Amino acid sequence: MPSNMKTCPTCLRRRPLVDFPAGGGGLPTHPLCRPCVKEGVKRRLSSRIRSRRQSKKACAQCGQLLPMALFHWIPASRCHHSYCRPCHAAYMAERYRRLKAGKAF
Repeated sequence: MPSNMKTCPTCLRRRPLVDFPAGGGGLPTHPLCRPCVKEGVKRRLSSRIRSRRQSKKACAQCGQLLPMALFHWIPASRCHHSYCRPCHAAYMAERYRRLKAGKAF
């Protein structure tokens, strides 16, 4: 097996090492080839754009379909929180009480 070739686990194609972006965290190359990385970024970005255009969303805690105005916007991830504001407030209040009492999760 030549050392200048690598198989992408997503598309299963053998490609030269120059087709793989530089790795991070001590890795010499990224595990996925450039086309697969590009496709993944495009897929994640389009799902975020679609979620922004929605007018309603189901809360992960209570399961109700609610207007987007009832979900916190998370700037770092550029999406809305999965819990609605009332459920998130109840969760945070319970978490505060638990941590104040010295109990871990």
